[in-house]
Amino acid sequence: MKVTIEQLRQWDKESYVCLDIRGQIPYQHGHIEGAVCFGEGDVRNETEHEQLLKNVNGKKVVVYCSYGEKSKDVVEQLYEKGIEAYNLEGGFRAWLLDNAVEKKEYSVVYEGQENANEKNVFSRDEILRYDRQMILPQIGMKGQQKLKEGRVLIVGAGGLGSPAGLYLAGAGVGKIGIIDADEVSLSNLQRQIIHRSSNVHENKAISAARAMRELNDTIEYKVYTDFLTAENVEEIVAGYDFVIDGADNFETKFLINDACVLLKKAFCHAGILQFQGQLMTYVPKKGPCYRCIFEEIPAPGSVPNCSQAGVTGALAGIIGSMQALEAVKYLTGAGELLTGKILQFNGLTMKSRILKFPRGNRSCRVCGEKADIRSVRENREEYRRQGYCFFL
Repeated sequence: MKVTIEQLRQWDKESYVCLDIRGQIPYQHGHIEGAVCFGEGDVRNETEHEQLLKNVNGKKVVVYCSYGEKSKDVVEQLYEKGIEAYNLEGGFRAWLLDNAVEKKEYSVVYEGQENANEKNVFSRDEILRYDRQMILPQIGMKGQQKLKEGRVLIVGAGGLGSPAGLYLAGAGVGKIGIIDADEVSLSNLQRQIIHRSSNVHENKAISAARAMRELNDTIEYKVYTDFLTAENVEEIVAGYDFVIDGADNFETKFLINDACVLLKKAFCHAGILQFQGQLMTYVPKKGPCYRCIFEEIPAPGSVPNCSQAGVTGALAGIIGSMQALEAVKYLTGAGELLTGKILQFNGLTMKSRILKFPRGNRSCRVCGEKADIRSVRENREEYRRQGYCFFL
């Protein structure tokens, strides 16, 4: 037996109960109002069956999963148990699409939500756009709403910022800031995939914002065509929840770190050179910062940069995408972040390893016991050195 949403709308709400068989985590992230979470829908489990009978209490049962496929088997099992059950065609996704057309008589709520009227609303286009990640148990509607409310700043629209920006725009991060004072050059296009040949000589931040807007025009983009400096970093970073470090020099990387530590902002550092890449994530009070590990800016010329040693474009895509993933995980609370760790990746061997740094450096100049950096403005001369960055 099956029932469409249109047919269900004609039923008396007191005559049926909805069973959500997607699992506890997806249920917590969003479900049909009044629906009962029924584990993985195994009616052969006697404990779950007894609980089911208590919830049903003689009513019709409408079973739903994500797309209306897995729930078919559950409906058949319920019929064998003597329960009048119906499969919701299209599943929870169909319900979301219907609910997006302002059907105020129905609600999509989160577990623990006190007021169902204070629900978060997605348009029909948003539900279709983000469908493949909204069905993930670790994200769901609740996580998608967090992304929609999230604010991410990308420093550098280059090899790392390009994939990071595109994937964050695709994921639906509500506000993306992009800062870069450089212009697109022909030599950038081998790895900076957010730009096109027609963008050569155009400011990178403007070019990147245009590409992201073409991918997703439903979110807000903020363009900064200046360099990130000790004079403007605090004002800019303060407006974001997470920072992507795609800088191409050590001075800016240390500036990002110091500003984020002082402002208590999370960020993801990354760097690439030749076929090797690395990244780490800093979250306030949850592990060492970039300066804890690398301590001081290298002397000018002491390490090569990408223009001297070279870099493969695909590696930039891999590492930059990992940065975007760290941002998504941070905003949604999914998974485990690279805090207190550095992930190193070798593109030639396709091997990776994680180096663990469980504690901060007590002698760190910005977060240690006797830190002497209390303001990036006061420390501005350090960020003005003309060193080279080892990774990108």
